[in-house]
Amino acid sequence: MIEQDTPVFLVGYMASGKSTVGRKLARRMGREFLDTDIFIERRFRKSVADIFVSEGEEPFRRRETMVIEELSGYPNAVIATGGGLPCHHNNMDLMNQCGTTVYLKLPISNLVDRIELCKRTRPSVRELTGEALREHVTRAMALRAPIYEQAQYIIPCDEVYTLNDEERVAEQIATLLLT
Repeated sequence: MIEQDTPVFLVGYMASGKSTVGRKLARRMGREFLDTDIFIERRFRKSVADIFVSEGEEPFRRRETMVIEELSGYPNAVIATGGGLPCHHNNMDLMNQCGTTVYLKLPISNLVDRIELCKRTRPSVRELTGEALREHVTRAMALRAPIYEQAQYIIPCDEVYTLNDEERVAEQIATLLLT
């Protein structure tokens, strides 16, 4: 059982469902929902894509660290993190120390299918299709999976396709965290 005054951090690769499941989980647990990408966009008045294009990845990663340090003190919140956030500047260690971490784990084939549907809003994969996209995700997951797997809970999401499936995962996580 988790402490009421500590945040729950959802981690995983882009398009793994952190935001959609996170909203449902927050509602089930009676917590506030926060998304680090939206928080960054509001704080810095620039889209994540624009930050990547105009300033580069490293300045964006520094901003993510500033934001996660701030949000780690938010009691009673469910926080969806950007896909790369846990993998930079010891952010995963910080989240594990300050709250409860949950990894939404999907097979690469599912991630590729989901990314194809929303890639225009994702600067690192916007121009990739087919096999090039699969290779990109495979390479990224080879580096990121060991970090994601440091989460306190790992939730397999390979059978998540519908709104009902998302609700089921949120219920599963809530039950796991509240009992």
